[in-house]
Amino acid sequence: MKTHILLIVKVLLLTIILGACDTDEEVYQVTDRTDAYISSVQLYTADNRNVATQVTIDDANGIINVEVKNGVNLAHLKPRCSLAPEATITPKMGVWTNFSVPVKYTVISGSGEVYKEYKIIVVEKE
Repeated sequence: MKTHILLIVKVLLLTIILGACDTDEEVYQVTDRTDAYISSVQLYTADNRNVATQVTIDDANGIINVEVKNGVNLAHLKPRCSLAPEATITPKMGVWTNFSVPVKYTVISGSGEVYKEYKIIVVEKE
């Protein structure tokens, strides 16, 4: 009888310990990297073609000029970019975005200490 009670207590303790681990929480990895920059930009259409013909990144002023072929629908492009190692960007890239007006993005360093704002301006090549 005593062994059965000890077994039940052990099972209950194990259940409590395992139940306390919440695996649904997001885990944020913070590093000591302070780099926050965009090194390249691509703009994709619905048929998955990169239509950016020329990209100029003015890192000092946070302005990225992107030329696209004439006739591209600027209101429906999916941006992708390359960032500094371990940096993140907001708003999220890879979603349909209206570039008929300049769009602002913020790059956040891996350490979370450095923020760099960029404005992407898209124009049709004449």
